[in-house]
Amino acid sequence: MSTPLRLLLPPGGFSNLVGHHVAALDAGLDTLKAAARALPAQALARARVQGLPAPMEALRAAGRQECAWLHGAVGRVPSPREPAAGCGLEDLLSWLDAVRTVSLMVLRPLPDRDLERLVDLPGVRGRTSLRRLLAELLEHQAERRAEVRLGA
Repeated sequence: MSTPLRLLLPPGGFSNLVGHHVAALDAGLDTLKAAARALPAQALARARVQGLPAPMEALRAAGRQECAWLHGAVGRVPSPREPAAGCGLEDLLSWLDAVRTVSLMVLRPLPDRDLERLVDLPGVRGRTSLRRLLAELLEHQAERRAEVRLGA
């Protein structure tokens, strides 16, 4: 299935380069949510198969990574509470939206020059630039999207 090309314009209130990263993350989140909604209910609840996490676990992993890196390491702000185990898909997708809202509040005031600022990330050796962090977060999101799609 081919996805149409989407022009990534920075949302209002962001500096140009930071805004382009935000637009890419938003497009990735929209695609992740669409992939999850396209799955039948039994595929969402399925346990681990062939070493891949269940689709609901992949959704949780996407949100947890964004919370740890953007909210914890960059913004040092509290993250929205993760829904309890066994929650429904819409609860989990609403949590992902809440996570993104906090991420936007962290990123909105940053000028482009902050993309070169070095941060310490949990679980990553050495310091990482904010530009690299955003690229890695986008890649992590794409990997979780693949896991959700493989859950079908």
